[in-house]
Amino acid sequence: MEETRPYRFKISLRFRHPKMGLSGCSSEFGLVPTRQWSVGQERTSPRGKPLEGLWEESYWTTSLEIDPDEAIEIALVRIAQWLSRHESFLSTHNISGGSAGLFIGFFLEGFNSGFLLEPSLLAQYTLLGVALEFDLYGLCDAPDAP
Repeated sequence: MEETRPYRFKISLRFRHPKMGLSGCSSEFGLVPTRQWSVGQERTSPRGKPLEGLWEESYWTTSLEIDPDEAIEIALVRIAQWLSRHESFLSTHNISGGSAGLFIGFFLEGFNSGFLLEPSLLAQYTLLGVALEFDLYGLCDAPDAP
């Protein structure tokens, strides 16, 4: 009988900058953003509905491909290796006042689950200047939960 993982996860790459636009992220990483705006643009909802005010920072994000059978630790090692090929871009972005991060949505499929992030992996992300942002979702967080 095949064992099912007690969790699933999604990972997005995110960039923010208080002054500069982020259109260069698309060409640097060869990815199309799922959401993007520039500082000073009129705010909109994810569906394009106008909102009050202007964006106070630039933002660029895209979802990363994850193998459904891949453990979160393995995915983060693989992504760190990929990001290391963009170390110069990340460094320039961070030095100019921007920030980079991986947004990780972690969805529990059972009562309890966990994972270990080795110090060497955390050191890689530190050197790259890439934050790890975790959002954890339990079974009670499901939209149709009582």
